[in-house]
Amino acid sequence: MRRSSAAILAAAALGTLPGAAWAAPTIHAVPNPVHAGKKVRVFGDAGGCPAGDRVTLLSRAFSHKHEFAGVPAVFATVRASGHYSKRTRIPEARTPKKYKITARCGGGTFGVVRKLRVLAP
Repeated sequence: MRRSSAAILAAAALGTLPGAAWAAPTIHAVPNPVHAGKKVRVFGDAGGCPAGDRVTLLSRAFSHKHEFAGVPAVFATVRASGHYSKRTRIPEARTPKKYKITARCGGGTFGVVRKLRVLAP
């Protein structure tokens, strides 16, 4: 094998070729701020988690219907585009203040924090 072919194969294996790089994970919340009792859409880029994987979104602003490690959670599926999206209702009794939203996928955290401001109902 020629050196240039070997270098291209090595770069592709490491994900360093243009187009092979994954987007950094992101978390967005709309609307932000949101009134307690209303729905918010949490969405973003899953940062390389494969399509079909589950993104776990964690925030004390969310309902306790589902939890991860004792923190309220909602779950979204990674689409073929690498994006995820989930709508969830903020409980009407949630105290107005700023809440952190974090996310995990594939056994690791996104390393991203988004603030969601909850307003009175």
